[in-house]
Amino acid sequence: MTNVNYIFLLSLTIIVIGYILKKLNIISEENGKFIAKLVFNVTLPALILSVISSIEITPSLGLITLISILYCIPIIILALILFKNYPKDIKGLINMAVIGFNVGHFAYPLIQGIWNDEGLKYIAMFDIGNAIVIFVICYILGLVYSPKNDFQDKKELAKDIILKLLKSAPLMSYIIAIILNILNIQFAPFVSDLLDILSRANMALTLLLLGIFLNFKFERSQWKNVSIVLIIRYSFGLVIGLLLFFFLPFDLLYRGILAIALILPIGLAIIPFTVEFSYNERVAGMITNLTIIISFVLMWILVLLLGF
Repeated sequence: MTNVNYIFLLSLTIIVIGYILKKLNIISEENGKFIAKLVFNVTLPALILSVISSIEITPSLGLITLISILYCIPIIILALILFKNYPKDIKGLINMAVIGFNVGHFAYPLIQGIWNDEGLKYIAMFDIGNAIVIFVICYILGLVYSPKNDFQDKKELAKDIILKLLKSAPLMSYIIAIILNILNIQFAPFVSDLLDILSRANMALTLLLLGIFLNFKFERSQWKNVSIVLIIRYSFGLVIGLLLFFFLPFDLLYRGILAIALILPIGLAIIPFTVEFSYNERVAGMITNLTIIISFVLMWILVLLLGF
């Protein structure tokens, strides 16, 4: 394992560089959207294909995927109870915001820097379930409570969800990689080297991207709702993560990666979902930025305290 403080400091420096470049108008958030597309459709899929296709998928690894899916159920139930009397637009945004994690743009570069492929295989298995949570469960919740809900019939809704899934390059990469893994099909040396080169660019690009989109302008009128989202996400994440860490019968790194996975920031997919369903974009951005800051600090602390 690489020195933890060194990697976090290095990562923080790259994030700050991205933020400074934006403040100096060298790179704009519009440029950041292009980088995000590059990461989402090229470097992240390359990393996924490279990692998942080469690991030995065991029942214990499959359990990580299952945990990432089941974890969201009690949180959704709690959010539905707490916000049942709220207006639909607030209820929908909050229900989307309390579940799903930013694995690809946040966890991957940090975990890759500290634990290399050994850590990546655990977080990648977690992200398979996380993709289902974000692109299926989160999307359905956003659609149901959308202010512009046109009451699509079930066939239209199913078609819309399937199209979203098919357009997700990371999710398709997971499916392809798992199929190749099960069939024991190896990439040709040229393809393997190509994926390796592309995946190496993922860490720098994603950390720069976090800095580019970092924003400290928050909407004060929404602090109450945002605070409730943060309390739900991090109280559940810390408690469940630590329980799994101390009681699961697996190796230290397995349990450690699972613990930090549950305190990761909100998935960036909430931003396009917010636009599509006509929710408050500023509130979504506010939650996204706050969780990035909080999760970075919490992840650093947890890694040091738990010693994995």
